[in-house]
Amino acid sequence: MSIAILGGLDRLKRNYEKTGENLGFEVKFFSQRVPSMSKRLSGVHGIVLFTDTISHPMVKEAMNVAKRFNIPVGRTRTSSVSSLKKCLDLFIPA
Repeated sequence: MSIAILGGLDRLKRNYEKTGENLGFEVKFFSQRVPSMSKRLSGVHGIVLFTDTISHPMVKEAMNVAKRFNIPVGRTRTSSVSSLKKCLDLFIPA
């Protein structure tokens, strides 16, 4: 199962990836907008938005992709690893 993380801090990228891998996710991390982001997000099973470190156009694009492909979205204000873990817990099937 793959998860896209949008926003966050570059220096914590490895920690985000380790946290996701420990919970069984393949993590794609985007700290800023990249070309053809819609294509890159269309194949993920969930999106996590760190709302304090993400631009409005990036949020709009991610939400459009999520709506179009019925992808669940988790939002958290802070970019901490513990906040990420709480969001990822929402994507784990019961």
